[in-house]
Amino acid sequence: MTRAAEGDKEGEAYGVDAGGEGASGPRLHSAAKIAGSDRAPDHQARVRMSYDAVTDAYVDRVHGELRHKPLDRALLIAFAEQLRAEFGDSPSVCDAGCGPGHVGAFLASLGLAVTGIDLSPAMVARATALHPALSFEVGSMTALAARDGRWQGAIAFYSIIHLTSDAEVRAALSEFHRTLAGRGLLLVAVHLGEQGDATVHADEMLGVAVDMEFRFFDLERLTSDISAAGFDVVARLVRSPYPDVEVQTSRAYVLARRIEEAPRRDSRGPTRET
Repeated sequence: MTRAAEGDKEGEAYGVDAGGEGASGPRLHSAAKIAGSDRAPDHQARVRMSYDAVTDAYVDRVHGELRHKPLDRALLIAFAEQLRAEFGDSPSVCDAGCGPGHVGAFLASLGLAVTGIDLSPAMVARATALHPALSFEVGSMTALAARDGRWQGAIAFYSIIHLTSDAEVRAALSEFHRTLAGRGLLLVAVHLGEQGDATVHADEMLGVAVDMEFRFFDLERLTSDISAAGFDVVARLVRSPYPDVEVQTSRAYVLARRIEEAPRRDSRGPTRET
Protein backbone atom coordinates (compact mmCIF):
# COMPACT_ATOMS: atom_id res chain seq x y z
CA MET A 1 0.00 0.00 0.00
CA THR A 2 1.33 3.46 -0.87
CA ARG A 3 1.63 6.22 1.72
CA ALA A 4 -1.14 8.14 -0.06
CA ALA A 5 -3.41 5.11 0.14
CA GLU A 6 -2.54 4.65 3.81
CA GLY A 7 -3.43 8.29 4.39
CA ASP A 8 -6.79 7.95 2.67
CA LYS A 9 -7.59 4.91 4.80
CA GLU A 10 -6.54 6.78 7.97
CA GLY A 11 -8.83 9.68 7.13
CA GLU A 12 -11.76 7.35 6.48
CA ALA A 13 -11.14 5.54 9.78
CA TYR A 14 -11.37 8.79 11.75
CA GLY A 15 -14.30 10.24 9.82
CA VAL A 16 -15.50 12.47 12.69
CA ASP A 17 -13.88 15.01 14.97
CA ALA A 18 -10.20 14.11 14.81
CA GLY A 19 -9.20 17.01 16.99
CA GLY A 20 -11.66 17.14 19.83
CA GLU A 21 -13.81 14.97 21.99
CA GLY A 22 -17.20 15.77 20.45
CA ALA A 23 -19.25 13.25 18.50
CA SER A 24 -18.96 15.11 15.20
CA GLY A 25 -16.36 17.49 13.90
CA PRO A 26 -13.92 18.33 11.13
CA ARG A 27 -13.94 17.06 7.58
CA LEU A 28 -10.59 15.37 6.98
CA HIS A 29 -8.41 15.04 3.91
CA SER A 30 -4.81 14.85 2.70
CA ALA A 31 -3.50 12.45 5.33
CA ALA A 32 0.28 12.13 5.45
CA LYS A 33 2.82 10.02 7.32
CA ILE A 34 4.97 11.89 9.84
CA ALA A 35 8.40 12.62 8.37
CA GLY A 36 9.91 14.73 11.13
CA SER A 37 9.10 18.13 9.64
CA ASP A 38 6.03 20.34 9.65
CA ARG A 39 3.70 20.77 6.70
CA ALA A 40 3.97 24.55 6.82
CA PRO A 41 5.96 27.16 8.79
CA ASP A 42 2.77 28.88 9.96
CA HIS A 43 1.39 25.73 11.57
CA GLN A 44 0.81 27.13 15.06
CA ALA A 45 -0.68 30.32 13.65
CA ARG A 46 -3.18 28.25 11.68
CA VAL A 47 -4.10 26.24 14.78
CA ARG A 48 -4.62 29.48 16.72
CA MET A 49 -6.84 31.05 14.05
CA SER A 50 -8.81 27.84 13.58
CA TYR A 51 -9.66 27.51 17.27
CA ASP A 52 -10.46 31.22 17.49
CA ALA A 53 -12.99 30.65 14.70
CA VAL A 54 -14.54 27.47 16.12
CA THR A 55 -14.58 28.48 19.81
CA ASP A 56 -18.35 28.87 20.19
CA ALA A 57 -19.22 25.55 18.53
CA TYR A 58 -16.36 23.77 20.28
CA VAL A 59 -17.40 24.94 23.73
CA ASP A 60 -20.97 23.84 23.08
CA ARG A 61 -19.71 20.41 22.05
CA VAL A 62 -17.03 19.56 24.60
CA HIS A 63 -17.45 21.62 27.75
CA GLY A 64 -19.63 19.02 29.49
CA GLU A 65 -17.97 15.96 27.98
CA LEU A 66 -16.36 14.60 31.17
CA ARG A 67 -19.81 13.67 32.47
CA HIS A 68 -19.86 10.97 29.78
CA LYS A 69 -16.27 9.73 30.22
CA PRO A 70 -15.92 7.75 33.47
CA LEU A 71 -12.43 6.44 32.74
CA ASP A 72 -11.10 9.91 31.97
CA ARG A 73 -12.55 11.18 35.24
CA ALA A 74 -11.03 8.25 37.13
CA LEU A 75 -7.57 8.94 35.69
CA LEU A 76 -7.81 12.63 36.52
CA ILE A 77 -8.91 11.78 40.09
CA ALA A 78 -5.98 9.39 40.50
CA PHE A 79 -3.61 12.04 39.12
CA ALA A 80 -4.93 14.62 41.60
CA GLU A 81 -4.79 12.22 44.56
CA GLN A 82 -1.21 11.27 43.80
CA LEU A 83 -0.14 14.90 43.50
CA ARG A 84 -1.78 15.83 46.81
CA ALA A 85 -0.23 12.81 48.54
CA GLU A 86 3.26 13.74 47.34
CA PHE A 87 3.19 17.55 47.33
CA GLY A 88 0.60 18.48 49.96
CA ASP A 89 -2.37 20.80 49.68
CA SER A 90 -3.12 22.63 46.42
CA PRO A 91 -0.28 21.37 44.22
CA SER A 92 0.15 23.53 41.12
CA VAL A 93 -0.69 22.09 37.70
CA CYS A 94 -0.35 23.28 34.12
CA ASP A 95 -3.26 22.36 31.84
CA ALA A 96 -1.47 22.62 28.48
CA GLY A 97 -3.85 23.17 25.59
CA CYS A 98 -6.67 23.82 28.03
CA GLY A 99 -9.39 24.77 25.54
CA PRO A 100 -12.49 26.03 27.40
CA GLY A 101 -11.02 24.94 30.75
CA HIS A 102 -13.34 22.06 31.59
CA VAL A 103 -10.57 19.58 32.43
CA GLY A 104 -8.73 22.18 34.50
CA ALA A 105 -11.94 23.01 36.34
CA PHE A 106 -12.46 19.33 37.16
CA LEU A 107 -8.92 19.16 38.58
CA ALA A 108 -9.48 22.35 40.55
CA SER A 109 -12.56 20.76 42.12
CA LEU A 110 -10.20 18.04 43.36
CA GLY A 111 -7.97 20.50 45.19
CA LEU A 112 -5.36 21.40 42.56
CA ALA A 113 -4.19 24.93 41.70
CA VAL A 114 -4.58 24.97 37.92
CA THR A 115 -3.13 27.29 35.30
CA GLY A 116 -4.58 26.77 31.82
CA ILE A 117 -2.48 27.54 28.73
CA ASP A 118 -3.88 27.69 25.20
CA LEU A 119 -2.77 29.06 21.82
CA SER A 120 -6.19 30.56 21.11
CA PRO A 121 -7.00 33.94 22.69
CA ALA A 122 -10.71 33.34 22.03
CA MET A 123 -10.58 29.99 23.82
CA VAL A 124 -8.72 31.52 26.78
CA ALA A 125 -11.30 34.31 26.99
CA ARG A 126 -14.11 31.76 27.04
CA ALA A 127 -12.34 29.61 29.65
CA THR A 128 -11.88 32.68 31.84
CA ALA A 129 -15.57 33.58 31.53
CA LEU A 130 -16.68 30.03 32.32
CA HIS A 131 -14.23 29.52 35.21
CA PRO A 132 -13.37 32.96 36.65
CA ALA A 133 -11.74 31.48 39.76
CA LEU A 134 -9.04 29.79 37.67
CA SER A 135 -6.03 31.25 35.87
CA PHE A 136 -5.77 31.04 32.07
CA GLU A 137 -3.06 32.37 29.77
CA VAL A 138 -2.41 32.55 26.04
CA GLY A 139 0.74 30.61 25.21
CA SER A 140 2.37 27.69 23.46
CA MET A 141 3.33 24.41 25.09
CA THR A 142 6.45 24.35 22.92
CA ALA A 143 7.71 27.55 24.63
CA LEU A 144 6.03 27.94 28.01
CA ALA A 145 6.32 31.38 29.61
CA ALA A 146 7.05 29.91 33.04
CA ARG A 147 10.10 29.60 35.25
CA ASP A 148 11.90 26.29 35.79
CA GLY A 149 10.08 24.09 38.28
CA ARG A 150 6.92 26.21 38.20
CA TRP A 151 4.42 23.33 38.56
CA GLN A 152 4.16 20.02 40.39
CA GLY A 153 2.00 18.49 37.66
CA ALA A 154 1.17 18.96 33.99
CA ILE A 155 -1.56 17.53 31.80
CA ALA A 156 -1.93 17.57 28.03
CA PHE A 157 -5.37 16.12 27.34
CA TYR A 158 -5.75 15.71 23.56
CA SER A 159 -3.62 18.79 22.94
CA ILE A 160 -0.28 17.47 21.68
CA ILE A 161 -2.34 16.09 18.77
CA HIS A 162 -1.66 19.46 17.10
CA LEU A 163 2.12 18.99 17.33
CA THR A 164 2.48 17.44 13.92
CA SER A 165 6.28 17.43 13.68
CA ASP A 166 8.65 15.36 15.78
CA ALA A 167 10.54 18.55 16.66
CA GLU A 168 7.39 20.11 18.13
CA VAL A 169 6.67 17.04 20.25
CA ARG A 170 10.24 17.03 21.57
CA ALA A 171 10.03 20.76 22.33
CA ALA A 172 6.79 20.37 24.29
CA LEU A 173 8.08 17.41 26.29
CA SER A 174 11.26 19.32 27.05
CA GLU A 175 9.19 22.27 28.28
CA PHE A 176 7.09 20.00 30.50
CA HIS A 177 10.31 18.63 31.99
CA ARG A 178 11.76 22.11 32.50
CA THR A 179 8.69 23.60 34.16
CA LEU A 180 7.92 20.63 36.42
CA ALA A 181 9.41 20.60 39.90
CA GLY A 182 11.35 17.72 41.40
CA ARG A 183 9.62 14.45 40.57
CA GLY A 184 6.49 16.08 39.21
CA LEU A 185 3.86 14.15 37.26
CA LEU A 186 2.87 14.42 33.59
CA LEU A 187 -0.38 12.99 32.20
CA VAL A 188 -0.82 12.90 28.42
CA ALA A 189 -3.85 11.75 26.42
CA VAL A 190 -3.82 11.20 22.65
CA HIS A 191 -5.64 9.52 19.81
CA LEU A 192 -3.95 6.40 18.41
CA GLY A 193 -3.35 5.89 14.70
CA GLU A 194 -4.38 2.66 12.99
CA GLN A 195 -1.29 2.83 10.77
CA GLY A 196 1.03 4.27 13.41
CA ASP A 197 2.01 7.95 13.49
CA ALA A 198 0.05 9.92 10.91
CA THR A 199 -1.50 13.33 10.38
CA VAL A 200 -4.77 14.36 8.80
CA HIS A 201 -5.75 17.81 7.64
CA ALA A 202 -9.11 19.38 8.54
CA ASP A 203 -10.75 22.18 6.59
CA GLU A 204 -14.03 22.06 8.52
CA MET A 205 -14.81 21.44 12.18
CA LEU A 206 -18.29 21.52 13.72
CA GLY A 207 -19.59 23.36 10.66
CA VAL A 208 -16.87 26.04 10.82
CA ALA A 209 -14.07 26.49 8.26
CA VAL A 210 -10.65 25.66 9.76
CA ASP A 211 -7.15 24.99 8.45
CA MET A 212 -5.06 22.74 10.67
CA GLU A 213 -3.64 19.26 11.11
CA PHE A 214 -4.25 16.59 13.73
CA ARG A 215 -1.78 13.90 14.72
CA PHE A 216 -2.59 10.28 15.54
CA PHE A 217 0.12 8.66 17.63
CA ASP A 218 1.88 5.33 17.87
CA LEU A 219 1.94 4.50 21.59
CA GLU A 220 5.36 2.83 21.63
CA ARG A 221 6.92 5.77 19.86
CA LEU A 222 5.21 8.32 22.12
CA THR A 223 6.32 6.42 25.23
CA SER A 224 9.87 6.37 23.91
CA ASP A 225 9.80 10.13 23.28
CA ILE A 226 8.47 10.82 26.78
CA SER A 227 11.23 8.69 28.31
CA ALA A 228 13.88 10.40 26.17
CA ALA A 229 12.68 13.79 27.41
CA GLY A 230 13.61 12.89 30.99
CA PHE A 231 10.58 11.06 32.34
CA ASP A 232 10.04 7.67 33.92
CA VAL A 233 6.85 6.23 32.39
CA VAL A 234 4.95 4.70 35.30
CA ALA A 235 1.63 3.80 33.65
CA ARG A 236 -0.05 3.69 30.28
CA LEU A 237 -3.54 2.70 29.25
CA VAL A 238 -5.50 2.25 26.04
CA ARG A 239 -9.29 2.41 25.80
CA SER A 240 -11.90 2.11 23.09
CA PRO A 241 -14.02 5.17 22.29
CA TYR A 242 -17.34 5.83 24.00
CA PRO A 243 -20.15 5.41 21.45
CA ASP A 244 -22.15 8.56 20.60
CA VAL A 245 -19.90 10.69 22.82
CA GLU A 246 -16.66 11.24 20.93
CA VAL A 247 -14.74 10.50 17.75
CA GLN A 248 -14.47 6.74 17.32
CA THR A 249 -10.72 6.35 17.78
CA SER A 250 -8.75 4.40 20.36
CA ARG A 251 -7.35 6.59 23.14
CA ALA A 252 -4.02 6.28 24.94
CA TYR A 253 -3.02 7.75 28.30
CA VAL A 254 0.55 7.98 29.57
CA LEU A 255 1.44 8.89 33.17
CA ALA A 256 5.09 9.77 33.69
CA ARG A 257 7.28 11.08 36.50
CA ARG A 258 9.95 13.70 35.95
CA ILE A 259 13.50 12.45 36.44
CA GLU A 260 15.74 14.99 38.16
CA GLU A 261 18.07 15.36 35.21
CA ALA A 262 16.95 15.05 31.60
CA PRO A 263 19.14 12.84 29.37
CA ARG A 264 21.88 14.75 27.60
CA ARG A 265 21.54 15.15 23.84
CA ASP A 266 24.30 16.00 21.40
CA SER A 267 24.12 19.27 19.47
CA ARG A 268 22.37 17.62 16.55
CA GLY A 269 19.49 16.41 18.74
CA PRO A 270 17.91 12.99 18.58
CA THR A 271 17.52 11.14 15.32
CA ARG A 272 14.99 8.59 14.19
CA GLU A 273 14.66 6.50 11.07
CA THR A 274 11.50 7.25 9.11
